[in-house]
Amino acid sequence: MEPFRRPIEELPGDPRGLSLEYRQRQVVSGHEEPDGLDEWTVTAKVKRYWNRTAGGDIGSLTVLRLRQDERFSPHPWSGPEADADHFETFHAVLGCYDLGAGGYRQVFRDTMTSADGDLLVLTRIHLDPEWRGFGLGAVVASQALWTLADGCSAVAVDGRQPELTALSEVLGFRLRPRPLGRLLDPASEEARDAREEHRRRYDALVDAWCAVHPR
Repeated sequence: MEPFRRPIEELPGDPRGLSLEYRQRQVVSGHEEPDGLDEWTVTAKVKRYWNRTAGGDIGSLTVLRLRQDERFSPHPWSGPEADADHFETFHAVLGCYDLGAGGYRQVFRDTMTSADGDLLVLTRIHLDPEWRGFGLGAVVASQALWTLADGCSAVAVDGRQPELTALSEVLGFRLRPRPLGRLLDPASEEARDAREEHRRRYDALVDAWCAVHPR
């Protein structure tokens, strides 16, 4: 296991106080057919102890969930209500979905363990600078994605953002055949191994913190 990039003494708060808050946003549509899209914002929080000012909200990530349905259409990205962020993400989705024929592309079905679930797309992540360098970004992202990936065939990532591309590699995402891009297969052994690795990294961070802050 690689050491932390920063001395543990620089960690501004007790990692045992880390928690994740999940908030869902779903667009209400007047169309007869559902758009199959909802958005999750996961906020990372660290408990503020009585003798410390560090803590509170320290970061967040945003994930879109597209429900596997033959009726899925580009509706979420069409019309005046579409925003730039979703438009960029649409390109990652196009690699997996055949919107004309409906459903996943054949190359997706041939590559993923299962093609019977939804598609999750990681679109944004942020961690406050003072908390970086200890592996917490990957810990938070891994926990959040595995919580939200239940019932999903794959997790995609917007490859146009360098920070997401770098993070996705340590989370177990792999570059798949064109036009799929980088995908995490939740049913794969490799993905489960990556999840366990980040759990161990978190435990190591807690142990290191306790060693320099004995009670």
